[in-house]
Amino acid sequence: MIKLSAAIIILNEEANLPRWLAAVKQVADEVVAVDSGSTDASLEILDAAGARVEHRDWSGYADQRNFAHGLCQGDWILCLDADEVLDAEAIRTLGEFKAAPPENYAAYELPSRLWFFGQWLKHGGLYPMWKIKLYQRDRGRWVRADVHERVEVNGPVGRLAGAFYDHYSYDSVADYRTRRRRYSAAAARHMLATGKRAGRLSGAAHAAWNFFHRYALRLGFLDGKVGFLAARLEAGYTWHKYAQLADLRRENAS
Repeated sequence: MIKLSAAIIILNEEANLPRWLAAVKQVADEVVAVDSGSTDASLEILDAAGARVEHRDWSGYADQRNFAHGLCQGDWILCLDADEVLDAEAIRTLGEFKAAPPENYAAYELPSRLWFFGQWLKHGGLYPMWKIKLYQRDRGRWVRADVHERVEVNGPVGRLAGAFYDHYSYDSVADYRTRRRRYSAAAARHMLATGKRAGRLSGAAHAAWNFFHRYALRLGFLDGKVGFLAARLEAGYTWHKYAQLADLRRENAS
C-alpha cells in the first residue's frame, strides 16, 4: 500500500474546504496545505481536520505548489484545488490505486466535470477535461505556464478514467469577472514575456473565434443558457487578455 499525500494551496477557502476535506480524507494519508494569508476560518477548518498547515507569502502558483510538494511525505501527491471535489467513484478508484498502483507511470491525468453557475457543462469542449492531478513525489515538479502552472514529470503519463472530480468553478458573473481581471492581466504579462504580438484587431478576432469554436463547433449551445453565458464570458476573457497585451506593448514601446 503506497502512501498518498493531498496537497493544496489556499487563501480564504472556508466555503469550499469542508466539502473538499470530506472527500480527500477518504483516500489521503496526509493533508498538506500552504496558506498565503487567509483571514477567514480556513486555518481553523484545516487544523480541526488534522492537516499540516504552513504559511508562505504569495509568489506565484508554481512556487506555492512546489513549497507544498516539499512538505509532502507520501510516495504520490494528489493535487486538487479547494473547488475540485472527488466523487464516490474517484474515491473507490484511488483506493484501488493505492493498493496496487500500475507500473511505469510517473503521473496520471484525472477527468473532471466543470460546473458553471451551478450547472454541469457537458459540451463546448469542457467534458471531460483531463489534467495531471496525481504524480510521484520524486518524479514531478511544478513550472510556470501561462496564467496558472503545470506539472512536469520525468516519465510517462497515464489516465485514471474512473477518478472523476467535480470542478465547481464560478458561482456568479461577478465572481467570474473578478477572477477574469486577475487572470487576463497575468496572461497578458506572460504573452508579452514570450514575444506574443497583438494588433488593434487581435483581441476581437481571437474572441470571436473562441466563441464560435466553443459554442458552435464544440456544441456548447446544447448546454442551453449557461452554455451561451460560458462561451460569451470566455470570449470576453480572451478579448481582455489581448487588449491588455496590446497596452503592455505600447507602454514598452514608449
